[in-house]
Amino acid sequence: MYGYSKLEKHNDIVAFEPSDNMSINGTPVNEIVDGYRQLSVSGRGLVGQEVKTTSIAGRRGVWIEDISEPSRVLEIKYQLEAETSEALREKFDKLNLFLRTTTNNGSKMLEVTFKDEPNFTYFAIFSGADSFEENTKSIVSRFSLLVPDGYKKSRLKESAGQIELSGAFEVTPEKIVVTTTKTTNTVRITNGRQIISFTGAYDANQDITILFDTEEVKALYKNRSILSDLERFSDFENFKVRNNDTVSATNATVKKVNWRDERR
Repeated sequence: MYGYSKLEKHNDIVAFEPSDNMSINGTPVNEIVDGYRQLSVSGRGLVGQEVKTTSIAGRRGVWIEDISEPSRVLEIKYQLEAETSEALREKFDKLNLFLRTTTNNGSKMLEVTFKDEPNFTYFAIFSGADSFEENTKSIVSRFSLLVPDGYKKSRLKESAGQIELSGAFEVTPEKIVVTTTKTTNTVRITNGRQIISFTGAYDANQDITILFDTEEVKALYKNRSILSDLERFSDFENFKVRNNDTVSATNATVKKVNWRDERR
């Protein structure tokens, strides 16, 4: 499984690049931290479901109460080398900072990709690191990245409403933008099963944008929140799209829908 590509030499330290070399926010870690070498990665394979059970007296086995999907933890074993203790400390400072880097959109989630699967991204948080004795200029250790929902996501997809999925049954879209077709008091968005409905005062040819952020769902009109316009029956926070769905709107046209396919 592990193959190593060409060797490059930096300050007399030979750097190996494995076939599954990891990048964070689009940049390989070894290109950011000189002397860093990825040795192995675990946690990308099977992840079991979490099953809640109850034992019932007089009955064989257990009663299944609930089945849920757990988070995923990626564990990276690495080597870090330097020529002096001072240089090693600087490299650790740089690695510490890099593993806490926010993306351009301000997200605290790291965008983690691997060389052998470049079209899928794990959105993760630096969650832990092993301790070790700092008595050498070549350290082998591990750090962990927590993937909260446990899924890897495809590159961002976009359409004017038609949804295509190949790996997932349904996903939450990242963004929906509709443009009003006339001055109206009502705008409705649907996937054919669920409805998001706003009641307010909306001018013609204006965009309404719904952002399905991981921390908060937002709805914007003329750069102001219109969450107060949301009708009570709307499936706002639970809105999902499936393969072959068509997202459509009433009193508006769908300008774009952004989503990511995903795999466990």
